[in-house]
Amino acid sequence: MPDIDHRDPSEVASILSQWLAEKAEQGGAGRGTRIEVFDVQSPETNGFSNETIMCRVRADSGDGPTEKRLVVRVAPTKHLLFLDADFSSQYSVMRTLAEGETGIPLPQLGWYEEDPRYLGVPFFTMDHVEGQVPADNLPYTLEGWVIEGTPEQQARMWWSGIDALAAVHRVDWTALGLGWLSDPRRGRPGIEQHMAYYRDFYHWVAKGTPIATLDATWAWLVAHQPEEVGEVTLSWGDSRIGNIIWDDFECAAVLDWEMAGLGQPEMDLGWWLYFDLQFSDGLGVPRPAGFGSHEETIDHYAEVLGRPLRDLFFYEVFAGFRFAVVMARLADLLVGSDTLPGDSDMATNNLATQLLAKMLDLPAPG
Repeated sequence: MPDIDHRDPSEVASILSQWLAEKAEQGGAGRGTRIEVFDVQSPETNGFSNETIMCRVRADSGDGPTEKRLVVRVAPTKHLLFLDADFSSQYSVMRTLAEGETGIPLPQLGWYEEDPRYLGVPFFTMDHVEGQVPADNLPYTLEGWVIEGTPEQQARMWWSGIDALAAVHRVDWTALGLGWLSDPRRGRPGIEQHMAYYRDFYHWVAKGTPIATLDATWAWLVAHQPEEVGEVTLSWGDSRIGNIIWDDFECAAVLDWEMAGLGQPEMDLGWWLYFDLQFSDGLGVPRPAGFGSHEETIDHYAEVLGRPLRDLFFYEVFAGFRFAVVMARLADLLVGSDTLPGDSDMATNNLATQLLAKMLDLPAPG
């Protein structure tokens, strides 16, 4: 499990100090710049897909010291959450979007390092963005600043996030050279490629042992797969409230681009709406009062796109299937790291499979 607890913070500070000094020199800052990394720590929710290191950086080039907070994203050292994961892709997407002046709020990126002699695996840096990130555990609908906000603040949050998602879908990905996000081996760009990927992902995770809810959901998806019309857009991939840094309930930075691809806007909006459902109905709790309703959001997004939304329920179910596959893989990793007992049923009976069963009127898992 990627976690800074497996690293010595003082050693990390020394290595990053040396690395930043080398990068500063290569960038023309000169040998006189003194760089010190300190206060190395990990956030409370360090995930499986990447290791995250938080630190402070003090630099003094003779014109007076400067200090800032830095985030270091490190490739997983032991466990891979996603099939065919490419750690560098999220940095490449973010760099391209930032340089393309797309209007998507992003953290200021630093350098990408491929050489394993520093931290053993590739990593990249980005400036810390002030703000808050809603919790997944416990979910923000159960406790914390989101549900403690006023309905007016919650409404501002909801629509600010929807506006950020719309900015993603307005990107001219062809002009920015993001065509490499397509995977022709798995069919045409859009739902065909994504269905093929998650079919392979599910088979990789299941290891020949069927998961009844996912088998039934997959059969439903195959039977209802839409014939997509129109050009695909850039897809954020992990479009949800918990992947945004919020400053006073306004979107300050869009994070986590490791699932980026090409697809219809409905795929991202379906993922957004699915997680809104997962963290409310899926937990048996009410939605924050100020959040836009399902119908209001659909109407608004149709106006943004200039066309009706198509087959949105399919994309919500597909979002649930994708999340359930990720949960099954996560369960495997947690068992493998002795975080869960070997007889855990998390792979088959979890938030995603439970909600899918409700959405499609399937037998309850477990």
